[in-house]
Amino acid sequence: MRGNLICLALFGGLLASSGTLFAHHGSAAYASAVVAMKDVTVTRFAWNNPHCIVMFDAKDDKGNVVHWAAEIGSPPAVSVLGWTKNSLQPGDVVTVYVWPAKSGRPVGRLNRVVFPDGKMLRDSQLGGDGDKE
Repeated sequence: MRGNLICLALFGGLLASSGTLFAHHGSAAYASAVVAMKDVTVTRFAWNNPHCIVMFDAKDDKGNVVHWAAEIGSPPAVSVLGWTKNSLQPGDVVTVYVWPAKSGRPVGRLNRVVFPDGKMLRDSQLGGDGDKE
């Protein structure tokens, strides 16, 4: 009986400690088509796990500023594609390609960033292939 209780306690502890392992999400919340947004202004770049976040301001159809947040892969996943923690700085003006949220909220999954000089940084989504939209 005591052995069963110990096994049950160990199993419960294992489940409790591994819950975050199964908490990751897919891309079902995002539209299937990439949207290009030109001349957006980066407001913050968070180099964090499990996803880096690019925050930027873009103008909507009426000229109003909309505050966006778009996720990319983890630092290890995007660093092999040329990203660093200093890739984007507040005030940078870039073009972003984003899979926007289906909900219409200003969030999404970043496909790629294109700098004024033509330099491009791609996300790890789709293996970093920014040409797949």
